[in-house]
Amino acid sequence: MALPQWRKNQIAVTISSAFLNFGYTLVMSFLPIYVRELGVQSTGGIAFWSGLILGSSPMMASLVGPLWGRLGDRKGMRLLATRATAANSVFWALMALAQNVYQLFLLRIVLGLLGGFNNTAVALVTQLAPKEKVPSIIGSLQSVQILSAAIGPFFGGILATSIGVRNTFIVTGIMNFVSLLSILLLYRDADIEKPPQESSTEPSASGFWKRPEYFTALMILFFVNMADRTFGPIIPLFLEELGTPRAGLEMVAGALISVAAFGEALSAWLSGKLASRVSLRRLITGRLVLSILVLAPMVFVHSAKQFSVLRVLLALLAGGTLTLALSAAHHVIPGEHRGTGFALLSGTSTFGGAAGPIISGAIAGFSIRSIFIFNSVVYLLMLGFVHRNVRH
Repeated sequence: MALPQWRKNQIAVTISSAFLNFGYTLVMSFLPIYVRELGVQSTGGIAFWSGLILGSSPMMASLVGPLWGRLGDRKGMRLLATRATAANSVFWALMALAQNVYQLFLLRIVLGLLGGFNNTAVALVTQLAPKEKVPSIIGSLQSVQILSAAIGPFFGGILATSIGVRNTFIVTGIMNFVSLLSILLLYRDADIEKPPQESSTEPSASGFWKRPEYFTALMILFFVNMADRTFGPIIPLFLEELGTPRAGLEMVAGALISVAAFGEALSAWLSGKLASRVSLRRLITGRLVLSILVLAPMVFVHSAKQFSVLRVLLALLAGGTLTLALSAAHHVIPGEHRGTGFALLSGTSTFGGAAGPIISGAIAGFSIRSIFIFNSVVYLLMLGFVHRNVRH
C-alpha cells in the first residue's frame, strides 16, 4: 500500500534534518583547528574567530527565518526546503576553499541567510500531517536532530585525522546533497489523495502570535533552551572543581555531554508520543516542576558522579519540554501561517541557545553553582507562564 503524502514528507524532512545536523557537527566541532590553519595563531584570536564564525550563521538564520517562512506560506514549503538544502550543499563545500577567516566568516553569513533549514523543519514536517499525529511527528523529528548531532563529532574526529578538516567540509557538502535529493524526490506541498486544507477565514487568523498559548511557547523555547545551553561552557570546569583528574577531564566531560544528548533525544521522542494522550498543560507543568527539583540539588553536589546523574536527568526533562511547547503552539497556528509561525518559534529557540553560553560565562565568573540557581528561577517563571496561559 502506498504511503500517504504526509508520511513521505515526514521521511523526507527527517532524512534531510539528520544529514544536515550530522554534517554540521561533523566539521564545526573542530572549527578552532581550521581557524588556526587559516592563519590565526593566538589562543585569544582563535577563540574569538571560532565563536564569531560559529554563531554568525544561526543568528542570521533566526533573523530571516520568519521572512522565509512567510514566503513558504505563499509559494509553497517545498520551494523553501529546496532552497535551504541546496544552499547547505553548496556553501559547506565552498568553505573548504576558504583562504582566510574573513572568507569563511562571509560564507557562514550567506549560509545563514539562505540555508536555515532547521528554522522551518517543523513547519515542513507537519504541513499535511493529521492533527492527532503532529506531537508524535515533532518529537520524532527532534530526537533525530539531537541524535544525529550527537554522533557527528565522533565521526568528524576520524575524518579530520585521516583527511584533514578542510576536506571534511567537502564531505559535509556531499552529505547535504543527500538532503536536497530527499526533498526533491519525496516532498510535496499538496496531498494527491485529498484536496488541500482550506485556509482559515477567521478574522483573527493572522494574529495567532497574540494568543497566550503561542506567546508562552515562545517564552518556553527561549528560556528553556537558554537554560540548557548554560551547561555547555561550564561542564568541564565544574567537573574539575568536583575533583575529576585533569588527565581524564576531556573524556569524562565528552561522555557526559553525549549521554545528556541521547537523553534529550529519548525525551523528545517519548514526549511526542505522550502529547496525544495526556493534557499538554499537565505534561509541561510536570516537566518544569521536575526540572526545578533536579536543578536545586545541583547547588549542593560534592562529586562528579552526583552532578552527572542530575545533568542526565535534567536532559531527559529538557528535550521533552521543548517538544511539548512546539506541540502546544501548533494548536493555535493557522494552516496558512504555518511557515511563519514555526520559523518564529525556531528562531526564538535559537536565540535562547545563543544567549545561554554568554549568560553562563558571565555568571560563572562569580560562581558556577550560581548558574543552577539562575536556571531554577527561569524554570519557575516558565511554570507561572504555563499555569496562566496554557489551557489545552
